[in-house]
Amino acid sequence: MWQFFAVLALVFGGASYFFWEQNSQLQRNIVAQEIAIQEQKAAFETLQREGKKQQQAMAELNIKSQAIQNEMSQYMDIFKRHKLPKLAAAKPGMIEKRANDATKAIFDTIEADSRDIDILDDGVQLTGTKLASPVEKTTSGDNNSNKTSASGDTTANSTKGT
Repeated sequence: MWQFFAVLALVFGGASYFFWEQNSQLQRNIVAQEIAIQEQKAAFETLQREGKKQQQAMAELNIKSQAIQNEMSQYMDIFKRHKLPKLAAAKPGMIEKRANDATKAIFDTIEADSRDIDILDDGVQLTGTKLASPVEKTTSGDNNSNKTSASGDTTANSTKGT
């Protein structure tokens, strides 16, 4: 009879150990899942913030674009209303100064916009459909380069034999 209780105690002990191991493994999995969920939530919030920033930037660019379109239509209207070649022939100094000043202002605006765009895409270079790493940007180049390679034609540099 005591043998029956000994076997029963061993079975209960083994089952208890098995369930204790299973429970501790499940607790470790739960902790790992909670950490992964927190990381995903943080990444999602970051993406949402970045998305909002991009939407705001796009809205600002649309407003600026509309203003530039309106300004362009005003200038085009001026060109339609005036006969500039005739006016330039009559008063060349007046037209030349205004044209030079307007051209300088336009180029200054283009340079400022180019700087702004360049600042926005620092560290990101698109090549095809994937983003290029900084290493790829420095190593990629034009395959049609006129530079001679080390393994190129060496007959041009060698002296002719007799």
